[in-house]
Amino acid sequence: MNQYPSAQGLLILMAPVSLEEALVDLLLQKDQISGFTTSHVSGHGRQHAGLSLVEQVAGRQQRVQFMIHAGFAELQDLVVEFKQMFSDTGMHYILMPIAEAQSI
Repeated sequence: MNQYPSAQGLLILMAPVSLEEALVDLLLQKDQISGFTTSHVSGHGRQHAGLSLVEQVAGRQQRVQFMIHAGFAELQDLVVEFKQMFSDTGMHYILMPIAEAQSI
């Protein structure tokens, strides 16, 4: 028995702020994505490769975070597309199944 009967997923994507508009435009064109949220967040880590001098001194890098709730299979397809279109851009993602989701 599938412990996640909804077959829904949540994709959390952290991307450089410079990619925000391109990602918003791409997601708005996807019929299988009914909506998503974005937040501006700070990324922290031990590796300094790719950080500007200001980011290294501040100890954080500004990122944009997308949260996308949709069918798990559709999100898997979206990740494949992101990998093709945005390779080596420093994006990071987390894809997880959702046990339950509904409006209250």
